[in-house]
Amino acid sequence: MKILDKYLSKEYLRLYFIFILFFIAIFLLVNLFQSIDNLSKEANILEVIKYYLLQIPFLFSLLSPLAAIVSVLFMITYLGKTFQIQALQVNGISTKRSFLAILTIGIIISFFILLLDQTLTFEANKVAQRLKRENFVGRVQKGVQRNIFIHIPPSYLLYIRSFDLEKAKMENIMIYKESSSPSLIIAKEGRWNGKGWIFYEGRDYLINDELRGTYFKEKILPFSCKPSYFSKKYFPPDKMNIAELKKYIDEYHKSGFKTLNLETEMNFKFAYPFATFILLFFGIPVGLILKRSGRGASFGLGLILSFAYYEAMVLFKILGREGVIFPLFAAWMPNLIFFAGGVYLWIKGFRP
Repeated sequence: MKILDKYLSKEYLRLYFIFILFFIAIFLLVNLFQSIDNLSKEANILEVIKYYLLQIPFLFSLLSPLAAIVSVLFMITYLGKTFQIQALQVNGISTKRSFLAILTIGIIISFFILLLDQTLTFEANKVAQRLKRENFVGRVQKGVQRNIFIHIPPSYLLYIRSFDLEKAKMENIMIYKESSSPSLIIAKEGRWNGKGWIFYEGRDYLINDELRGTYFKEKILPFSCKPSYFSKKYFPPDKMNIAELKKYIDEYHKSGFKTLNLETEMNFKFAYPFATFILLFFGIPVGLILKRSGRGASFGLGLILSFAYYEAMVLFKILGREGVIFPLFAAWMPNLIFFAGGVYLWIKGFRP
């Protein structure tokens, strides 16, 4: 069986990497043609090329389930056309047992993608996001950020309308202090003096039964976060890793904002990497039932099944974000549906 496992694993991996590279190339080309009109006049061509190359880890994770199911359907079609499956059955080798090595590969790839998303993919996404801001239309002025909400433990919540990291300067700031006697500070400007922040021209309001404000020309608050602490560029939650997204959720919680959409996204980050194994598990019995179909049919069927999974994922993600179902349940439901379908097909769909 070791020879058979080695043979099937080699054949499957060959097709898997061919298809995933093919799908990544297609996505990059489509994205290039869609975005080429948005290149800024000052765009650096080398940085644009680097931006597209940095998309590869993210696309690898995104497209792995598609490549997994198309590859296994292609392989089973080939084995059926060349009567290799029949040869296994004649020699008394269980068809189900024959694909155990392929399922093992699917599990390994799923865990690899989970690890990849937390490390290389996340770092590549951060650099790609920066290159996108700098080379495509719609980028913001370097060093200046706007509309920052940030929490300073244990009790301060800041809204900063404009922040210049290079000048270590804030403009139009609202500072809420949570305590037994909460207060609200509104300042025109804040500057870093090397040790702390000094706020200028504002009012300090004590929030109680009677809202009272006191004007100040200059005020120092007891926090010493360096300017880099406030440098919060927007980063799409789907491009974050789990640790970064958890920090983002905690900040939103402390700020009093709803986090259902972020919690749903975080749960999907645990569930989605295993879609590769799930679709592989589902695709094997489907392929064995239809093993006499042509390669074109196998390719089309793989696209249909993977797109059905993606559509189910989008549907449950919306339900999770809207609070219709729990985020944890929303994230794992597509996997559970296809896994249940796979179990049924493995038991009832074909004979060993």
